Amino acid sequence: MLSIRLLIFVLSITFLSYAQEIPFLQRQKIIMGTYITLKIPEEHVDMFKPAFEIFKRVDSLFSVYKKDSPVSRVNENGCYRVNQEVLNLTKRSIEICKETNGYFNIAVGRITKELFGFGTESERIPKEKELKEASKRISCDSVRIEGNMVCLREGVKIDFGGIAKGYAVDRVYELLIGKGVRKGVILASGDIRCISECEVYIKNPFGNGNLFKLVLNENTAISTSGNYERFIGEKKYNHLINPKTGKPEKTFASVTLISKKENTLIDAYATAISVMPLKEALLFLKNRRDIAAILVTNDRELYITDNIYRLVKMILLSEN
Repeated sequence: MLSIRLLIFVLSITFLSYAQEIPFLQRQKIIMGTYITLKIPEEHVDMFKPAFEIFKRVDSLFSVYKKDSPVSRVNENGCYRVNQEVLNLTKRSIEICKETNGYFNIAVGRITKELFGFGTESERIPKEKELKEASKRISCDSVRIEGNMVCLREGVKIDFGGIAKGYAVDRVYELLIGKGVRKGVILASGDIRCISECEVYIKNPFGNGNLFKLVLNENTAISTSGNYERFIGEKKYNHLINPKTGKPEKTFASVTLISKKENTLIDAYATAISVMPLKEALLFLKNRRDIAAILVTNDRELYITDNIYRLVKMILLSEN
């Protein structure tokens, strides 16, 4: 059973059933290594194709699993000329690295892709010495922009896995809003944008089913990171890497952030908080009142920030 601790007392949690009755069309594709789902009204059926094309474009730019992507070229050459879109997200990633005291850092690529081999046929558990040596090279200065080139410190590789899906969701959201879509949902695994009011589930990180069902207000972003999604053998060898140690996270089983801010930012913040010590994570959130959080620790403690009802209409105990 979870032990519930509220950062500041939440007045109430509503235990009600809720059903939306909006006639959405739904399409789903596997892109960026995950299920991408779009739900939009029937009158905007022509938006499915360009929306999915955006996810494909972002994948072609930032994937470390595509040998001809600009990011793979940067990793291969150490310094490589890229387009403005890659430059912009690289610059943003460096800024967020500094904002999060280095807990979000795209410079973990050598650890995620080469040492652990996440998402490849050569997954393995690296030796302590390998992780220690790789993490020594990682800082917010490990990646730099020189004109229209992205350059890396020797021995460093980049991986946009902690921010790219959120970024893609933002680009699709911009497209749909620009075309007059005012209802719908964009889902890219744990990164979701509710164009209109929508329901979102938070999975139980310790077993089957869900912990909560949330009813979110319109124009709300949500991002969840968990150690249960990708790991090697057992959860302690999960894909959420602490850049400071090179090791997988130890504190949190699940981190969910909710905000009116862009998905790009809260995707990266969720990645960062996932590997922070508990006290540092709580302080980070305390200083950002426009972001609500639901945190579940590996010790089965639940933390819910007191600003949750500014962004969530209802928190419902899940029935499954």
